Amino acid sequence: MLMRITGGELKGRKIKTPAASSSRPLLSRVRKSLFDVLGKRIEGSSFLDLYAGSGAVGIEALSRGAREAVLVEKDPRCVSVIKENLARVGLVSGFRIYPKNVLIVLGKLLEKETFDIIFIAPPYYKGMQNQTLDIIEKKEIYGYTVIVQHSPKEKVNFTRKNLDLRKQREYGDTILTFLEA
Repeated sequence: MLMRITGGELKGRKIKTPAASSSRPLLSRVRKSLFDVLGKRIEGSSFLDLYAGSGAVGIEALSRGAREAVLVEKDPRCVSVIKENLARVGLVSGFRIYPKNVLIVLGKLLEKETFDIIFIAPPYYKGMQNQTLDIIEKKEIYGYTVIVQHSPKEKVNFTRKNLDLRKQREYGDTILTFLEA
């Protein structure tokens, strides 16, 4: 399946989604809404895309002016699709791919680097949103935005000591929750 980049310098370019994986590509209209909410904050930002799947969100961030996108995805099929999509849209720099488990690599990444925006989109119904937020919360870093993609049927704990819930947007079976540190 192909989908399009919704904005920025790569707008309209087509990218692939992984076949037969647990990846749930963020629909174009939801991705567009995500970046509309972020607005100018994306320009010049360091963007961390966790559970990157096809890489669509990280690629969209670069298209809309992010300085850098770091994509973390453990599924080798998805990593291959991410690499193919980056080549497909002509991106040769400004990104890094970590083919690793988010829950293992995230703590180390946050010790070494700072990110302006962290996007969390794990498989639904596995409690991974909470586990990922727990890691972020332990680092006690400030001045960034966290967006969590989840199902309305999931119980995600957004009561965090260093993260304030700012808004939620619902799109059918997908909710985007925006938090600020």
